[in-house]
Amino acid sequence: MSQKKATIVNLAASNVSVSQFSAASGALVLEQFYVEEIAPGLTGDDEWLNAAIAALANLVNLHEIKGRVTVIAPAFLLLQKPLRVPQVERARQAQIVAFEAQNAIPYPLNEVMWDSQLMASDGVEAEVLLFALRTEIATRIATLVTSTGLRPMSIQAAPLLDSQAFRIHGGGSSAEEVLIVNVGARSTTLSFVGPGGVNIQTSANMGGNLLTQGVSDNTGQPFATSEAIKVGYFSGVLQLAENDPQVAILQANAQTFSRRLAQDINRRLINVRRGANGRQPARILVTGRGSQVPGLAEQLCETLRLPVEPFDPSAVITPGEGIAPEQLPRVRHQITEVIGEAARLVLPHPIGVNLIPRDIASQQAFDARKPRLLAAAALAAAAPFCVWLALASSEGWNSQQIAEVQNRQAELTARRLAIEETRKQAIELAAKCNELESVVLNRSNWPAFLGDLQARIGDCKNTWVEEMHVKYETLPPAPVPEGQTPPPPQVVTKVVLAVRFLYVDVPYDIKQYRATAEKAHLSRLLEAVRKSPYVGAVPENEISVTEVNTIRNPKATITLVIRKDKAL
Repeated sequence: MSQKKATIVNLAASNVSVSQFSAASGALVLEQFYVEEIAPGLTGDDEWLNAAIAALANLVNLHEIKGRVTVIAPAFLLLQKPLRVPQVERARQAQIVAFEAQNAIPYPLNEVMWDSQLMASDGVEAEVLLFALRTEIATRIATLVTSTGLRPMSIQAAPLLDSQAFRIHGGGSSAEEVLIVNVGARSTTLSFVGPGGVNIQTSANMGGNLLTQGVSDNTGQPFATSEAIKVGYFSGVLQLAENDPQVAILQANAQTFSRRLAQDINRRLINVRRGANGRQPARILVTGRGSQVPGLAEQLCETLRLPVEPFDPSAVITPGEGIAPEQLPRVRHQITEVIGEAARLVLPHPIGVNLIPRDIASQQAFDARKPRLLAAAALAAAAPFCVWLALASSEGWNSQQIAEVQNRQAELTARRLAIEETRKQAIELAAKCNELESVVLNRSNWPAFLGDLQARIGDCKNTWVEEMHVKYETLPPAPVPEGQTPPPPQVVTKVVLAVRFLYVDVPYDIKQYRATAEKAHLSRLLEAVRKSPYVGAVPENEISVTEVNTIRNPKATITLVIRKDKAL
């Protein structure tokens, strides 16, 4: 079975990762996973993108990664808009979405790359999620990724991938509503997944950086330093005394962050409940590195009054040879979107968009075909030379073949004549055989008639059949009154026998003896054949006797008219 493979570049807010997946027989295998952190606190998108591409280039050079890749763009770069459109045929729906996109996107459509994904439908209206990425940023991402030696084939939207990771995770029943909360560094994605479809919302500026900024504002330390203190303290790497003022600041800001995030989720959850479908999640699954903030799960459980569980889709991934046993648990909060994109290899109907500029996608596809095109051009250029070599080398071979053909021509001619003569004989024999076979197979009365005739001739001593012919005569139809349909013509079967007699004792007066013997032999013969159940009549006018070669064995010719019910 052929193996599917995919290389995925995840440009997250705080790190860059490169993953290589393969899928065979429905199983998803993580072959390689490389990740590099990005300096925290980068203010602008350009500054962040430059740092992300630098980290990607370092991974590519260090691990010698190459080939086609899918790039995952983070939520904070994307414009996300939900649309409700009529549930009509796909082509008509695409036209409606394109019209609605002009009003939903606050930029001219020629300045953005946009795509849409059908998320849910009630049979009357369809819920479509629209994603847009400024063409300038999409071009920069594709160009900078290409500069590292990789070939980006698509740019995927990160918010779509949590729900797809849940599909491959299989952690719920088909009738269960689940809310997936992915707390990132700069944003939080909420994915409502259930039998009615998927609803995705993104909380901008509601991520782990909000907690870091609060620590920075309260301690007066730079953002990068506050990030290091936050991560070190909450992960247990950094030990602080209980009376250290920073501990109180960290705990207070963690509580504030958890409370604000819970309130924002609760507000969005109320809006979803009040929606057309009235969705009500049965539980909450949390993922993302921001979900590790102490007390966040308890605050969500208390505020939303729903059970909260960690979401770990890496549990269904099979580690490849290049993955250490402890690596997957360590990066499980960073790999959710990556697994969602890799699920495309095994899911029958994956979701997703593609925000890569069309000209770059076409160029990448053309570049991927360049080696084959160059090989084809080289073969086309070498083809005439190969033909010339073949013609030059074939001249001597042709001469040798001509001489051999000429030498064998006479032998083949003689064999051909012999074959033709044999064929003529075979045709004649085949005709005879066909006649006999037709008599035996197609005329069921023939074997019985011949057996009966042989028995009756055998009873006449010194008498044998020399020749036998069959002829079919059509009798003229009887006259019918005018206006009536004449009956079909009747066919009479006649068997003409040439019978030889043997005169045993011939006296001196041969003429008188022959007349007596001939009459006796012929009478016995006629008496015998007239008793046959197959013979209807023996016409007297068709009986004749002739002498052949010698007077001792004259030949008599008689005609037997076969009965209609015993037709041959």
